Amino acid sequence: MLYDVTRILTPHTAVFPGDTPVSIAPTLQMRAGDSCNVTAITMSAHAGTHVDAPRHYSDDGVGIDDVPLDVLIGPARVVTLDVAGAITTADLQNAFRDLPYAIRAAPRLLIRTRASDTPDDVWDDSFAYFDPQAAEWLGANGLRLIGTDAPSVDPATSRALPAHRAFLRHDVVIVENLRLQGVPDGEYELLALPLKIAGGDAGPARVVLRR
Repeated sequence: MLYDVTRILTPHTAVFPGDTPVSIAPTLQMRAGDSCNVTAITMSAHAGTHVDAPRHYSDDGVGIDDVPLDVLIGPARVVTLDVAGAITTADLQNAFRDLPYAIRAAPRLLIRTRASDTPDDVWDDSFAYFDPQAAEWLGANGLRLIGTDAPSVDPATSRALPAHRAFLRHDVVIVENLRLQGVPDGEYELLALPLKIAGGDAGPARVVLRR
């Protein structure tokens, strides 16, 4: 069974306040007498479901075109956390009896929160984010990829991005703005493939879970 956990992109897609909005406009139209239909798209690389590249929060980090494919494809686990505010180490430990073992079995973790119920065209900055110590703990236990249904792993107002940087220290790839509504908790195969943008700080992605 396949679950498409990608948010759809439209001109109404909610983006971070101040970021480039999504524009989808026709440049050729058959109904206007053109030979085919062609569309021009303008958007932030962080609009909708996307994979962050290390370059997003480090000038020395690799671009999205150099993020290893073997991190973006493989065993993953979906876990629901009913958390408001920071996701702590204790929250994660309470969700697993043996998280280090679970990470070894499926080193990609997707966190479902109430953000999965937020419509694609609504911006809500009250999303759950990661306490930096929780990010450090996950990285230290061998996590390779963290996915969230929130727009960021840090609070919307954060400028220092401590959770981003904690995941970076452990080479954990970040996937943001997933839509995990209706996806049961459990183990899956993850396929999260961003656009191959040279030196990009992120890449819009089609993300699928296969059970």
